[in-house]
Amino acid sequence: MRQEEAISLKLRNTKLPPNAGAGSEDDPQTQQEQGEVLSPTPSNTLSKIRLNDAETIRMEMARLYKDMRLGRIDTQDGTRLAYVLDMVRKAHETCELQRRVEIIDQVNKIRKHTK
Repeated sequence: MRQEEAISLKLRNTKLPPNAGAGSEDDPQTQQEQGEVLSPTPSNTLSKIRLNDAETIRMEMARLYKDMRLGRIDTQDGTRLAYVLDMVRKAHETCELQRRVEIIDQVNKIRKHTK
């Protein structure tokens, strides 16, 4: 047997540690001990998330917090998602305030014309 073949067989039979080949810190994926590569965001909930009012945004932020506390989502990834959720909340709040101001303006115009 040639020396190259012996080294190749030895490498194939060597058991690697669980995080070998996991990638760098910048890699957007995480790796479990079984060697399974996972996305930092659970895919089963992406299609079910509806962020159409302040209450659902709040509930999503609470779910995200709980997932970070339980270790389901890395805290760095969770922080980024929470930041985006906060931006969505602010955008919703701005739209809601704009809608209310427009209603108040319409009521004031009606009152002004009836006097």
